[in-house]
Amino acid sequence: MADIDPQIFSISRPSLGGYKAFVQRDMIVETYRSAAGQMVSRGSLHRISINRTAHGKYAYRLGSGAFRKVERPPFTLGFQPAATVLEVDGDAADYISIFQSPALYSSIGGSRFDPEHWDSDALSATADPTTLQVALSLAFAAEKTGRDDPLLMQHLGMALACCVVRLLGAKPEAGDRPLTSENLRRVIDYIENLLGKSDLSVEELAGVAHMSPFHFSREFKRAAGMAPHRFVLERRIERARLYLADGKETLANIAYATGFSSQAHFSSVFRRLMGATPKEYQRSVRL
Repeated sequence: MADIDPQIFSISRPSLGGYKAFVQRDMIVETYRSAAGQMVSRGSLHRISINRTAHGKYAYRLGSGAFRKVERPPFTLGFQPAATVLEVDGDAADYISIFQSPALYSSIGGSRFDPEHWDSDALSATADPTTLQVALSLAFAAEKTGRDDPLLMQHLGMALACCVVRLLGAKPEAGDRPLTSENLRRVIDYIENLLGKSDLSVEELAGVAHMSPFHFSREFKRAAGMAPHRFVLERRIERARLYLADGKETLANIAYATGFSSQAHFSSVFRRLMGATPKEYQRSVRL
């Protein structure tokens, strides 16, 4: 099981089978099968849980309230606000758990998203198809150890937060300020200068533009015609093509110089976007 810093999130739970996790600053994604038993958790992050299989027995308590026995059919989304104690007593089930920063939810939902003061009934809902698809995409990436893309995971995390805010009844706040051509140019220059940085994040790029991550992602896509993650990925591949044409660097060095976590990850993305492996492309341009 991933070593979650107890200062960030403290959790005691039954044994977990098939455990996989992705751990990133301000976001953790877990996928596992929980054995029957009790769980107690509390932390500085919001926790979103989706059971992929039904519970036959499920009781919970948020904060100092009374235990409640409820039905928990498959694909039920539960939201545990940061700093709120959650106790659960249930039978075995398959789960996706996602831990996210409260600041992200505040940037999307604004003052209308105040889960710490909501009734517990308002913190649970059946996941709609879009929310479920985003959560499953995060889980799939977490299960593919070594092939995750931190920037893609962060972008999916923001999409999930937007879905959760809508699902639980608060509409995201509209941003007032567009991404100017000057700020767009500044962000693009920043990306070009740091393509070798594997953990280049949407939050970091949003900071360059002085925007919230959610509003920046929306404005960047409007201005550039694609999401920030896709833009960075295409710039990484374009830079890699120059290295391959030059022929002086190994594939491993090219992968790290263009911000990929490994040669295998680089080769997989390159083939998906270019329709050929890096070696095949290099042979074609150096004939």
